[in-house]
Parts: sequence; C-alpha cells; structure tokens
Amino acid sequence: MRVGLHFGPLQDFAPIGKILEMVQKAENLGFNPILFADSVSLSRFYVHDPYTTLALAAQATSTSIIGTCVTNPLTRHLSVTANAAGSIDDISSGRMLLGIGTGDTAVHLIGKKAVRLNTMRESLIILKNLLSGAPIEYEGQVLTSNWNKSDLPIYLAAGGPKTLALGGELADGLITLAGLAPETIEWVRSCVSKGESAAGKPVGCVPVWIDGLLSFGDDREKVRNAIKPRITSFANQNFRVSCHAVPENNIPEVKTFRENYDETDLGPTTKNAKYVTDYMIDRFGVVGTISDIIGRFEDLKEMDVETFLVAMPFSLDERIAIIEMLGREVLPRVL
Repeated sequence: MRVGLHFGPLQDFAPIGKILEMVQKAENLGFNPILFADSVSLSRFYVHDPYTTLALAAQATSTSIIGTCVTNPLTRHLSVTANAAGSIDDISSGRMLLGIGTGDTAVHLIGKKAVRLNTMRESLIILKNLLSGAPIEYEGQVLTSNWNKSDLPIYLAAGGPKTLALGGELADGLITLAGLAPETIEWVRSCVSKGESAAGKPVGCVPVWIDGLLSFGDDREKVRNAIKPRITSFANQNFRVSCHAVPENNIPEVKTFRENYDETDLGPTTKNAKYVTDYMIDRFGVVGTISDIIGRFEDLKEMDVETFLVAMPFSLDERIAIIEMLGREVLPRVL
C-alpha cells in the first residue's frame, strides 16, 4: 500500500519556504504521490496556484510523483492546462500527474456549476490529444499541441457512478473521495469496472486511489469535533447530487446536511460544520487517536487499497505534525 498527500487550502497564506520544507520531509519519509489542489482564494480558503507550487516542488523533490488534485475543465482553458502539465512534467523529469474533475470549490465559489458528464468526457479526450501532440477539434477550432507526452497520466476525480465508470473507460486512473468504508470502496470498484468493460479493458486494471481526510490527537472527541469544518466539502461533494452508498438509516442526516449547506461558506469557521455527523466523519476521514489511525490504515491495507491520499486540516502546523506522525507510526506498517 502506498500513502500519498493531498494538499488543499490553508487557513492563511503560509510561507512557500515552509511548504517546500514540508514537501521535502514528506518525500524523505516515503510519501508518494504529493498532490496539490487547484482551487481559489475566496471565502476563507487560502491556496497558492498549484502549478507555481508544483514548479517549486519539482525542484525540492526527486522521486515522488507530483501533480494536481484536482483541476477542472472550467477555470482554465484545456490548452492552458495541457501546457502547464507538460511544463511541470519537463521540470520534474517525468513525474507529473494531471488530476482533473468536474469542478467543486473552485467552481462553486465563483458562482458556476460543475461541468456535465459529456463535457468531462470531451475534456479527457482533448487533454490526451493535446498532451500527445495529436490534432483535435475543440470549440470549433483544430488544436495541435507541440507536446509529445502521451505517457503523462491523467487521473479523473470521481464520486458518482457515471463519472467513476467514465474514469474506468477513459482515464489512466481515478481519485475518489467517495469514502473509506468497505461497502463504499466495493461500490466504487464495481462502478469503475463497468467503464473498464465498456472499453474492453480487463476489470481491475485502472488504478483507484482513495482520498480521505486525516487528523489525530490524544482527545478523540476533541479532534473529531475540530475536523468537522474540513469534512464539510468532502461530504458536500459526494452528497450534492444523491446519496450513493449511504446506509438507509443515515439518509435523513445526509439530507439535513445538504438542505442546510451554504456553497459560499467554506473554511475553518464555516457554519456548515454543525451539520456534520459521526457517520460523515468516519466515511470520509481517518480521525482519532494514533491507535485509531493505525487501525484504520491496517483496515485499508486489508481492503487492498493500492494508494491512499491523505488530505489534512487547514493548519500548516497540524499538517506537519500529521506527516511526522504517519512517517513514524504508520508508513513502516503499511509500505
């Protein structure tokens, strides 16, 4: 089992030097891949541009895969995204991974909606062609990129059945925030397999990376309450459209969460947190004492999770503490 990191927005703009020190430490401890969110610094989100950070991270690391987790087809033209990804791949000597999804906080915070499935399908095809240098028609114009990077992997972020199947069909891999429970992971794999079969691929050949939020502390209840603001965007992304893989007895709390959710109120002090329940914390997070964390990772390894991406709280100091703890207590047990 491989353990990677998903760096999302912070509670303020941390010095880039500290971020790069954290990235170097993570690689030295064995974390791989190391991915950065492509969001916007609105509401109470503070996030550096991912490609700027990736250019610096490429110089600060030497072995870990680096990339986006994730960008979208709406806030950047696809030719710009392909050019950025190709550039980072050059700078990093072939270690770039392009993670892309339909759009979540980066889209909703500017008053837009996530792209539809057909647009996502078209985007995957266009990006593959742009990165390989093959001509492709897009928005009425034939584009021919000068890049020759057909091996640069494109991973689709997905949580719904149709998007998961699309990833199995067209993407090089998937990143899912659908949840960590055994029944959820089984459901995700079954959805991906439909896309693999449609494309004539062997079932199980497309990698599925599980993305979950992690926080720890000596006081279990305190740390679980503290993580609720960060859980909100994970839960909302999954429950925005429907209650996939939600047990019957948990559906009422999920509906209450969605009915009261404010898409523009994000960050450490969001009022959305009061609607986060224990079910949501456990579905989307690995949260509790160090002993709790070790147990959950051992469970994930038993479920044959190939790669687990660790998302973290809004505080830089908490992120550093999590990386150090995982490097000391968890990676030796699961790598």
